[in-house]
Amino acid sequence: MKLLRFLLEIDGKKIREIPFFDNLNIITSKKNSDASGNSVGKSTLGRILDYLFDGSIKPIYIDEEFQTPKQEIEQLLTKSEVYVSLEYLGLDNQYNIIKRRLSTNVDLQDYILNGEEVTSKEYNAHIMGSIFNVYSAKPTLRKLAPKFFRTTQHRMTKTVNFDNGRNVSRSDISTVFLYLFNFNDTEILTKVHKLKTTIKGYERNLKAFNSVISQDKIVSSITSIRREIAKLERSLLSSEKGIDKLEIVSKINAIDDEQNTLSDEILSLDLKIKNIIETKKILSNNKQVYLLSELQSIYEYASVKIESTLEDYRQALSFHNHLLSTKLEFVSHGLINLQEEHEKATVRFAQLNNQKHSLFDELKSKKKIEEISDAMKEIGKLDKELAKLTAIIDKKDDIDSRLFSERKNLTELSGELEAELTNVASFEQKFIDNFKKYTHDFYGVEYKFSLHLDQEKGECIPHVDDVESNNEGGLKRLEVVTFDLAYIKTVCDKKALRPNFVLHDSIDEIDIQHVRKVFDESIKLPGQHIVSMLSDKLNHEDYQKYKPHIILELSQSNKFFKI
Repeated sequence: MKLLRFLLEIDGKKIREIPFFDNLNIITSKKNSDASGNSVGKSTLGRILDYLFDGSIKPIYIDEEFQTPKQEIEQLLTKSEVYVSLEYLGLDNQYNIIKRRLSTNVDLQDYILNGEEVTSKEYNAHIMGSIFNVYSAKPTLRKLAPKFFRTTQHRMTKTVNFDNGRNVSRSDISTVFLYLFNFNDTEILTKVHKLKTTIKGYERNLKAFNSVISQDKIVSSITSIRREIAKLERSLLSSEKGIDKLEIVSKINAIDDEQNTLSDEILSLDLKIKNIIETKKILSNNKQVYLLSELQSIYEYASVKIESTLEDYRQALSFHNHLLSTKLEFVSHGLINLQEEHEKATVRFAQLNNQKHSLFDELKSKKKIEEISDAMKEIGKLDKELAKLTAIIDKKDDIDSRLFSERKNLTELSGELEAELTNVASFEQKFIDNFKKYTHDFYGVEYKFSLHLDQEKGECIPHVDDVESNNEGGLKRLEVVTFDLAYIKTVCDKKALRPNFVLHDSIDEIDIQHVRKVFDESIKLPGQHIVSMLSDKLNHEDYQKYKPHIILELSQSNKFFKI
């Protein structure tokens, strides 16, 4: 793969076009300038590249030391449309352009891939595939970027612990370094990471449950409760003087069931009988009509002759009365049977009531009803307590089962893991050789590096024995540089599908003798090394020698954003 070109556009106008060379790429201040080379934006390109790799925009316009906004840059990003883009050849040798807007408004920080606006997820996935050869959930882009863009003091002075982001776990560091050292099927890392996280969670929960079970003596409590319940149940089943208490209770329950059925039947019969009686009453009231003779006298008094009409009415009335009689007969049909059924059911209900009272009297005479009631209440209480305790045991057993299953899954991955770890060990050995050579050339001492690879667990704890490096100064920064140069050389030696570039910000604290060596080694490097520094470090001869490798030269009159 190869970084090709960086482009800065402000309000649609091309402001900067920066090519990336093979091998060494220098960002510096203008030589032989009376003005200071500080605060001209030498670190800005690295921070923007980190932003293009989904980093934070704050380092671009927030002062690192005082954590206050740089007013000119903040106003530019607020008031203007500022776009940055990177052209590169991916690991598959395909041409790509990633582009984003620089804006203090998060909603305006677009993600543009090969000319099309995409989601952040699509954007990051493309970078991970084309530059890092990662198609799994782990490692993430923001866990890898700090290794290749050492744009802060922390990244420049922490050789292996370069990521100081939030929630960086030991597992994250292990995953990143296994990937860096040629663990090819990163999906296995994701699976292993998830399984280990799940297993740790189950182990933690199991420990907590076992502690509760042990401290509260739950197992013995369950045994004791079950024994007490069995004792109470036996007492309910026991007989006294030939009388089985449970049988009596069973008979009472059977009577209750039959009475419930009879009660429904009596209620239904009551309703039917009442409906019939009410209907008969209504029909009987309909028989109240005027007598024909009365009607005739009324109309004769009024000198109205209605003989024919009265005849018709007589016939209609006769029909009506016949109809009412028929309807009454129809409605009343079956009433006697219903009343007999009602009486029979009522008598049976009373008989059952007497039987039940007799059974209750039998229990009461022996003071058994209270005993049974108390026993049943106690059994109910104990059952609830038993359910609560057994739920804890069941949950513990479920966790135990899941833990066994996940450990089995992890074991099944061990074969695939072993093959990948063989690749890692081979890459590590080559890296150690290259790192020793670089450190010997620069320090006169061969630095020792080890992944401390645990083949069984599939984990590593990377460490450098920095015998000559100081904690924060130039020698420590030199250690970081040699580490990254050794990594790029190893990637080339092993033909690994890994990024072969690195950016180091502000190497000014490194002694000039070592800077010259770094530049000379970088020129021979089978990759791309981007560095930023003040030109004051270089004398005239140095400047002329390395001038062909300068990709960006800034000054007070030509700052990065040209504002």
